[in-house]
Amino acid sequence: MDFSKKIRSVLVIILFIPFAVFSQTNVTHQNLFWMRAMVQSNLNKKLFLINEIDNRRFYEGNTQHHTIQHNHLHFRINPSVDIAIGQTFSWQNPQFPDATVKLTVPEIRPFQELNAVQKINKKIVFSTRVRVDERFIRKNDGSQLLEGYNFNIRYRLRLQYQFFLWKKQNANLKISNELMVNSGKNVNFFDQNRIYIAYEHSFTNKFSAELGYLRWYQQRAQFDTYFQRDIVRLTLFKKINFTKN
Repeated sequence: MDFSKKIRSVLVIILFIPFAVFSQTNVTHQNLFWMRAMVQSNLNKKLFLINEIDNRRFYEGNTQHHTIQHNHLHFRINPSVDIAIGQTFSWQNPQFPDATVKLTVPEIRPFQELNAVQKINKKIVFSTRVRVDERFIRKNDGSQLLEGYNFNIRYRLRLQYQFFLWKKQNANLKISNELMVNSGKNVNFFDQNRIYIAYEHSFTNKFSAELGYLRWYQQRAQFDTYFQRDIVRLTLFKKINFTKN
């Protein structure tokens, strides 16, 4: 086993640690669907900008749950590694579709990330993303917004395998796992875990669509209670090239 394989094995073990906890907790089940649009603007050989908007709704009553908008600028260190800085704007609606108080809580979230890609063979690609979120969440009492923001830092680790299905490489299957943990006052250490499987089809070299299933475990404010969410996500990807190089 070479060094890169050892690293992948260790990371996979770390990501699956939370499952030992989930089987012993009180879990609330919910069903949602997410719709996402993502545009990648290639500025030159080294720089590219990603803009995305994600709309998340409960199946029950077609109720709004969450709206998120990300903007991140990436710098390619080499063909396999890039670093990025970004800014997220978030509008969080109630965690239950039948909530009587419909308070929307805004969040401002600068972040930094590192992406690394390893081509295992012609049909399999392994990638890792490490992201650090600085979260400024508007203070509230559950019924109205208050002055100021609560702050904490969240650390995110995502592993993904991508399997190209045909010789043209215009279709691929993605399997990923992401673990998020917190640091800061009055927050739980464990935040959430996301397991995702999706099919992406490229219609052209600049446009593709992805349909996937995401299983999302998230810790609630009380230590031994969790949300377990089953989510169908549709994503549209668009690339824009501002350089021929």
